[in-house]
Amino acid sequence: MEFLDLVKARYSVRRYADRPIEEEKLTKILEAGRLAPTGKNAQPQRIYVLKSPEAIQKIRNATGMAFDAPVVLLICYDKTVSWKAAPYGDDYDVGDMDASIVTSMMMMEATELGIGSLWVRGYHAQDIIDAFALPEHIVPVCLLDLGYPAENSRPSRLHDSKLPMDETVKVL
Repeated sequence: MEFLDLVKARYSVRRYADRPIEEEKLTKILEAGRLAPTGKNAQPQRIYVLKSPEAIQKIRNATGMAFDAPVVLLICYDKTVSWKAAPYGDDYDVGDMDASIVTSMMMMEATELGIGSLWVRGYHAQDIIDAFALPEHIVPVCLLDLGYPAENSRPSRLHDSKLPMDETVKVL
């Protein structure tokens, strides 16, 4: 599939089939994240694969945004290794950007494999930290729900609503 076709095909899945993700496909999704570029190649991403009944119950207790996905990736970064932009005059930590790039790569690989996804930030971070006893240096960024879309799964009505390029891009 052409990359832009893949991007157009991907949508936020909120209904999943009762079908497990094959281990080899999950490994490919995680490999896409491992290969993602990060600031100074620090690779601060820390990904928790939530798929046991206990882990899935914990995430569903912490947020309604896990839906019925059979696998939820808890995407975090380690602030002790993430690159800081201090040499350029500020103290910006790029860990959240790195985690977002990693998530994007995994989301696209999932789509290529026929697996649906939903990027989630609808939760209280402290609830996630408490539920999974995350160490202080691990920062949760987002969840990535994964699973085969249910037969009645459809993109939201806003999926194809995109601003014209001249409203989002300026050539200088």
